[in-house]
Amino acid sequence: MWINTLNEMKKESGKTIEEISDQSGVPKGTLNKIFAGQTKDPKYTTLKQIVNCLGYTVDDLERIDTKKSPEPITIDSEEVQECEKWLTDLLVSKGYIKPGEDISDRDADFLIHWIGLLDAWIAGNG
Repeated sequence: MWINTLNEMKKESGKTIEEISDQSGVPKGTLNKIFAGQTKDPKYTTLKQIVNCLGYTVDDLERIDTKKSPEPITIDSEEVQECEKWLTDLLVSKGYIKPGEDISDRDADFLIHWIGLLDAWIAGNG
């Protein structure tokens, strides 16, 4: 969608709303509404002023986003069992549950999901 591309252009330019307003002549209030997606059908001339100020053309709004979404995290059943044991041991050691006590499947799934996300984040930033 063009609004995502426009916001990406703004981010890449490093310009603030105030700078864009000063350089393009488009009022800050109008810019805020456009960048927030509140203005569904802005005037062509307004968009042109904005994208030109950011160093692009209106045709660039139609470009295909080349950034890929992160791959979904998949965990096989052996990893799930290993993770559940580790999680149970951790919860016992922290005093959240008693030895031999189980957490609900829902709570375990929730925690395993977050651990997987954390793992992926650490791997991507390491």
